[in-house]
Amino acid sequence: MVLVMFLFTASLFDLLQFRLPSSLNTRLATQGGNGLLGHFGQGAFATLLATPCSAPFLGTAVAYALTAALPQLWLLFAALGIGMSLPWLLVAALPGLARCLPRPGRWMVHLRTMLGLLMLIATFWLVTLLIPHWGNTVAMVLGGVLLLVLCGWLIQHRALQQAGVVFITLTLVGAVFLMTRIAPEEETLYWQPLTEAAINQALEQDKRVFVDVTADWCITCKVNKSRVLNQPDVRAALKAEDVVLLRGDWTQPDPAIGEFLRKRDRVAIPFNQIYGPALPHGHILSPLLSREAVISTLSEAKK
Repeated sequence: MVLVMFLFTASLFDLLQFRLPSSLNTRLATQGGNGLLGHFGQGAFATLLATPCSAPFLGTAVAYALTAALPQLWLLFAALGIGMSLPWLLVAALPGLARCLPRPGRWMVHLRTMLGLLMLIATFWLVTLLIPHWGNTVAMVLGGVLLLVLCGWLIQHRALQQAGVVFITLTLVGAVFLMTRIAPEEETLYWQPLTEAAINQALEQDKRVFVDVTADWCITCKVNKSRVLNQPDVRAALKAEDVVLLRGDWTQPDPAIGEFLRKRDRVAIPFNQIYGPALPHGHILSPLLSREAVISTLSEAKK
């Protein structure tokens, strides 16, 4: 993903171009373009390109579909297909809407630059996810390469006036990221490794269990942590004497965690489950946590 995003960014900055033979360009532009197969291929490719942008929103839905019954799976993917094609369907049904679309112009160049900067920031973020796998040195080297790409674009377009703005923006983004990643939490929760044995042992002692399966690359997990798990009332409930906190870290592949999720008919994270004397079989929470759901379920799990 880092490589694809890097090439995409360099292309948006006109630092890297892939030139195909004219005959191949003509063939790609004309062959099958007006048939059902051509339209299907264009739609499939557009969906593939939109996947990185839509993953934080559709990841939960797709994960649910992969474990649901076949009719629900088809219904969900049909809804996703209709949603992707809705702009085209509206223009086809109401051709007058085409007049509302902006005309080509210089604004497209500025939009391309803005999209390139967003892609560059996203690539920086992906590089940070490699730190647990390859270490800080490799991540710093890749980050330096990305900065060279930005400098190359600034030099090529003589955007010296914009250089200060871009530099300050990236510095602020980097500072905020480092603060959120490095700053210690005020109150540290005591997390134990997640195992089936640990759950059974806690239940035998009439304790409640809060299970959290997370990973550094999981955006939704970070949102849940910030919006819910780090809130004072939720932290107070999780720090109760009879609550055992079990966390599974899926940042790197772990067959044990994968098997743990499969036993519960899940294939994706975030995953949160609460056990207790009143909930011996566990209650699986929504992937998007809410403070009310966590606190109320913990209360229900108590004998």
